[in-house]
Amino acid sequence: MASHVPAEQGGEDPEQRVAARLGELRRERGLTLTTLADWTGISAAHLSRMEKGERQPSIGSLFQLARAYGISLGELVGEGRPAEHHVVRGATAPVHDGPDGPYATMTGLGPRSALEAVRLDLTADRPERTAVHAGEEWVYVVRGQVAARIGGEEVALAAGDALHFDASARHSLWSRGGPATVLIVSAAPPPARPSHGA
Repeated sequence: MASHVPAEQGGEDPEQRVAARLGELRRERGLTLTTLADWTGISAAHLSRMEKGERQPSIGSLFQLARAYGISLGELVGEGRPAEHHVVRGATAPVHDGPDGPYATMTGLGPRSALEAVRLDLTADRPERTAVHAGEEWVYVVRGQVAARIGGEEVALAAGDALHFDASARHSLWSRGGPATVLIVSAAPPPARPSHGA
């Protein structure tokens, strides 16, 4: 696979830009941290830390926040507005560092799209992280050996293997014995939002 191209050449740190963008989006929509926590299932305290740049959002959190705001994952991390179609060139896709590993967004049609995809690089030194969110997830192993835990069951995956599961089950993904690259596609209906009177 082609090597990653840095997301930014100088200027503001891309992770700090994502943190600032999260706070910006919430304030633009007049939402409290508590309301956004209700919509996404992410605690208000964790949301606050992400907005301050004290915590990097996981891939699962990014999926949830993009859906809550009705924008694409690319827009959420500051990669521009969607058009009628969206092309991602693998060798030049902006790469962001996150707690799950370096990732690049591979989709970008915005709120009219029911799915989002990211390419994620896993390394052996990353701790196993657990996620739970609405919808379905499909994981395809591009290279390396990967292990997944869905609920209480562990599944071993090799390059060329795919895994499809209900993302509301507690799940985690990690590399086995060296670097690995996966493509994660997440699909979900828009989040249920409280009525204005709630």
